[in-house]
Amino acid sequence: MNRDRPLRVGFLHLGRERSGLRRYGAILATEAARRPDLEVIESDSGDRDASWSDLRTAARRLRDADVVHLQWKLADWGARSGGLPRLEVLRRSLRVPLVVTMHDVFPPAGRVASRLSPSALGLRRLGRMAGCLVVHSQDERSRLVGFAPAAKVAVVPHFVEVRSGLPDRQAARAALGVADRRVITLLGYLTRRRGHSLVIDALLDLPQDATAIFVGSVIEGRDHVADELRAHAADIGVADRVRFMGYLPEAELEQVLVATDVALCPFRFMSASGALATWISAGRPIVVSDLAPFRELDDLAPGALRRFSPYEAAPLAAAIRTALAGATGGPDPAVEALAAELATPRIMERYVELYGTAMGRPD
Repeated sequence: MNRDRPLRVGFLHLGRERSGLRRYGAILATEAARRPDLEVIESDSGDRDASWSDLRTAARRLRDADVVHLQWKLADWGARSGGLPRLEVLRRSLRVPLVVTMHDVFPPAGRVASRLSPSALGLRRLGRMAGCLVVHSQDERSRLVGFAPAAKVAVVPHFVEVRSGLPDRQAARAALGVADRRVITLLGYLTRRRGHSLVIDALLDLPQDATAIFVGSVIEGRDHVADELRAHAADIGVADRVRFMGYLPEAELEQVLVATDVALCPFRFMSASGALATWISAGRPIVVSDLAPFRELDDLAPGALRRFSPYEAAPLAAAIRTALAGATGGPDPAVEALAAELATPRIMERYVELYGTAMGRPD
């Protein structure tokens, strides 16, 4: 590489238009482009159903890069095939070092599946191909034991955007019709693992002026999940205290962020969470389930994340009541401290180090 010029970093984008992975890659590419020591090349291969030809064309646009950064989620690269065909297309089309950020790190369990399933074979192939695999927590790193060389796996926490110019809180609350309510909000797709049903149950143990807002759509083809949640809220008598807002564009999302009194991440299990990163960026008080990745983040800024356990409605409601009692309407100082630790420029600094590491490893 000519060291008299900036490091040339390629970003390969793949997946659904509104997916968190696309947003993750786009934000990193934007941050990288701000640095004078980096030159950014971006290439889009299309949706998760893009053809091999589309991927080959997109990869070849990045041939002049010194290193290429891509996002890996099995559903985007081919769940049934373990992503193997697309990985081979990528490798044959692009002979430069790869840095791969792993999302939804849930390797197959069981003696046979962990050795011979397509997803297991795909993970091992990815581990051989990449110069560096990035996960977001030590807990995720432990999940890759036996699937990828330990020396290639690095932990880089999910970045937190630096937000400025958020809407006025009182105006946002008035616009949403919650000026006289205490608002608890859960962000993200309506899936069973996110804990929407548990939040509905917890409303029975919360003050009558507490309203739950769910921001996020259902996954395509799973409309029944939203129907079940609405029916459950009606069955227990809290339907008038639950609002389903679906997917929101950024401006409307920010209204909800500032109008919220307590943010919720009551996940049953998790990999990294873009929803959590969004809440941290907004400085809201946050209640989370007691999972290892949350504990790791809380160690960076003790008290930033209020954990509840066991995973039941009563402990969740108790944690929410405590958070509501301490909420001032302004940013939570502990959450702001965590946001500073995880700010996107700091995370990009770590990625720049890993680009150099990947380039120093033979293919």
